[in-house]
Amino acid sequence: MRPHLRKVIKLGRSALAVTLPKEWTSSIKLKEGDYVLMDDAEENYIKIRKADSEFEVPPAVCVINADVCTSQNMLWRIIIGAYMVGHKIIWIQTRNGFGPNDIEGIRALTEMLIGLHVTEQTDNIIILQSLADPSRPTIDSSIRRLHLISSSMYEMAIDVLLGEEDPKQLEDIKALGIECDKVYWLVTRQLLLSVNDRALAKELGIRSHLWLLGNRAVARMLKSIVTDSECIYRYVENLLKLGYKLDAETTRWFTNIREEIRKISNTAIDSLITRDLVGGNNAIESANKLVKVLEAAEMVAPKKYDVNICPSLSGIVRSLRNIVLNYRYIAEVAINRSVEESGEYVSVDTGSFEEKI
Repeated sequence: MRPHLRKVIKLGRSALAVTLPKEWTSSIKLKEGDYVLMDDAEENYIKIRKADSEFEVPPAVCVINADVCTSQNMLWRIIIGAYMVGHKIIWIQTRNGFGPNDIEGIRALTEMLIGLHVTEQTDNIIILQSLADPSRPTIDSSIRRLHLISSSMYEMAIDVLLGEEDPKQLEDIKALGIECDKVYWLVTRQLLLSVNDRALAKELGIRSHLWLLGNRAVARMLKSIVTDSECIYRYVENLLKLGYKLDAETTRWFTNIREEIRKISNTAIDSLITRDLVGGNNAIESANKLVKVLEAAEMVAPKKYDVNICPSLSGIVRSLRNIVLNYRYIAEVAINRSVEESGEYVSVDTGSFEEKI
C-alpha cells in the first residue's frame, strides 16, 4: 500500500517549481506567500488547491532516515527526541526495508510514548502521529503523579528489606519505573511545546517562563529518584539472594529513615505546588540534617557489617542520600517560585531603587 500524505507548499521561489495556470490563480486570488495543498491520494494524479485557512495547513513532518542510524539504539533515541520536542508527525523511512526487530521496537516505543500511534506502515515507511491533547494533564498533576510513583518505588523496596512486604513485590518496581518513563517523556514534551505557545502554557498551569525551567528541573530530579529507586531494588534483591535479614537495630534505623524521607518528600512537593516558602525552607533544613545522618551511616557500614553484605547496604544508604538531595533541590525550586511575586514574606515593588530609599 502506497502511503497517502497530504503536503503543503508555500508559494515562492524554489529550485523545484510547480507552474499553475494564471487564469486559475487569478480566479481564486492566489498569490506569492499563500499556502496550497497537494493531495496524491489518486493514482497518477496530484490534486492542488488553495488552503482555506492557516488552520488547514498540516503540521511539519519530522523525517528520520533509518538507514544512517547505525549506532546501537540510535533510531529509538531519535524517535523519543522527536516526540519530546513536539513533532506531531514522525516519518521513518528506509531503502533497505524494515526488519522484524525494527518494527517490533517502533511498536514498543508507541506503547511507551503517550499519545503516539502508528498511522501508516509499508515495507519502507512507518508514519507515527501524536494524537494526545498536549494540554492534558496539567503539569502539577503530572508532577504529583511522578512523585507518587517514584516514592512508591523506593518505599516498596525498603518495605521488602524490612520484611513488611513479600519479596515478589520487587517485580512491581520494574513496572512502576516504566510508568514513570511515560509520564516523564510526556511532561518534557508539554514543557518544550509550551516554550513558544503561551496559550498552551496557561492551560497547563504554567504562569511564567521561569516555571518552564523550574518544572523541567523538577521532572528531571524526580526521574533521578526513579533511577536511585531502581538501584535500591537491585541492592535489596542481592541481599535477599545472600539470605541476609536485618537485625533489630538496623530495622529501627531504616524504619526511621523511611519516615523522615516521606515527610521531606511530601513537604517539598506540596511546597512546590502551593508556593509555600515556609514549607520549602523546612524541607531543605530537614533534608540537610538527614543527608548528614546518611553520610555518617555509609562511612560506618564497612566497619559494622560483613564484607559480602556491606556493598549492598552501603549502596542502599547512598541511593537514599541521593533521593533526599533531589527533594532538597525541589524545595529550592519551591522557594524560588514563592518569591517571584509579592506575598507574606516578600514584596515585589516597581520603580527605581532611589525611590525606595
